[in-house]
Amino acid sequence: MLPSIFIYIISCSAIAVTSASNILVFMPLPFKSHIRGFQPLFEELTHRGHNVTVVSSYPQNRRIANYTDIGPFIPKGHERNVMDSIDMNFLTSVFSVWDIGFKFSEVLTHKSMEEFLRTNTDSFDLVIIESCCQEYTVALGHKYNAPVINLAPAMIWSSISKWLHVPSTFSYIPNVLLKTTSNMSFIQRLKNTITGILQLYVENYLYLPKMKEIMDTHFTYKGWESRPSLEDMLNNVSLTLVNAHYAIGISRPYLPGVIDIGGMHIKEPKSLSVDLQTFVDSAEQGVIYFSFGSSINLNHLPQEKLNIFLSTIKKLKQKVIIKWTPNSTIELPQHIMTGSWFPQNDILAHPNVKLFITHGGLHSLEETVYFEKPVVAVPFFGDQFLNMKYVEKTGYGKVVDFSKMTEESFGNSIKEVLSNPTFKKNVEIQSRIYRDQPMKPLDRAVYWVEYVIRNGGAKHLKSDSVGLNDVQYFLLDIVFLLLIPIVCLIWSCYLFFVKITYKLY
Repeated sequence: MLPSIFIYIISCSAIAVTSASNILVFMPLPFKSHIRGFQPLFEELTHRGHNVTVVSSYPQNRRIANYTDIGPFIPKGHERNVMDSIDMNFLTSVFSVWDIGFKFSEVLTHKSMEEFLRTNTDSFDLVIIESCCQEYTVALGHKYNAPVINLAPAMIWSSISKWLHVPSTFSYIPNVLLKTTSNMSFIQRLKNTITGILQLYVENYLYLPKMKEIMDTHFTYKGWESRPSLEDMLNNVSLTLVNAHYAIGISRPYLPGVIDIGGMHIKEPKSLSVDLQTFVDSAEQGVIYFSFGSSINLNHLPQEKLNIFLSTIKKLKQKVIIKWTPNSTIELPQHIMTGSWFPQNDILAHPNVKLFITHGGLHSLEETVYFEKPVVAVPFFGDQFLNMKYVEKTGYGKVVDFSKMTEESFGNSIKEVLSNPTFKKNVEIQSRIYRDQPMKPLDRAVYWVEYVIRNGGAKHLKSDSVGLNDVQYFLLDIVFLLLIPIVCLIWSCYLFFVKITYKLY
């Protein structure tokens, strides 16, 4: 019996060793929420026995077995001024995204980054990238002769859909940069179409050539001269994991190589610290949690708007927890707790938390749906507007326009969501839809990552339309051919009637 057990243990160990892979995660740009959202995947892969090397601007502050950090590479002046983004129209928002990609490519000039790109000779079985504003990173798949998995931090937009060959119909799939849902008016569909065309075609001439220039400058290695074009390498990505779910956003068609893993970062709640637990438990009227995430600092907002927030929450009967470090001159009443960081996941899980005041970031919405908390949101930029359109559509929150916000409008939104049980019921419905999954998002993500490794890049997941150009894909040549007899018939009828008319007169 004992020898059999010993042989079984040795066999399992051998399987674990032989199935372990070396994985490179390359996400150097300073998008903190992006790297944090996918961090559970990287750690879980190490728990499965894989060796994970993460190149990012936000290394971990703790040691993790089989996990190697390379970084940080945060460029100077990387923090954005939210006031520069809030009034962008649908055209300037597209160009601003391109500009972010150009500006933040400065991380590639960091000494440690240059050394890694120039001297690293490790062997990797898989490369994981985030293509948003950094399409050039796909070159690492060629360098290491490894399949590439792309991470999408939000709903994929038109340009990504194009090289994934995923249907992205402008009539009902809204662009992530626009402030609309699937139910679009004529003008909204027009804007959606123009934005999509910009991302599909104009960026081929204004954006991707610059990405290629960055790639050719910084991603030089033995054999780089013969690598495929940037477009071909993007078309060859094996799998895309998308931080999305139809309970929180749009229902849209995918191909087998695109997988939704929205909410992967959500963890089972832990106990709160003693002071936080006491504060929340002692709130007879409940607690409101107020956080604008990692990218928006309340101290950087116009004083007028900050005063509106403070004046409103000072009058509330509920206790309020605010992720914010106020200036020493600001006096706050006892029912308000502030701090530079709070365990948002654990706070939202507490039954005495009645409302979440948020900026509408996707991770925050995934948590609020999971833990069944209605919201009042003040979106600032990016996909936050689109996210909150879906919140309004499904009826579990109210949206406040920051540029038009008054103390009255902000306060009334809070009172309405707290007093009307419909908001709570609607978020409970969405939570049931979200939780009703055959497997947890993290397990699904790990499964598909290992699937790509097991199947040598899983080329069979890609669409057969990859080899088609736009004329073939949209059947424009067929349409043209079919139009020829129709045009000829119309022209013949015209000539016939002209001839008849001439004879009559």
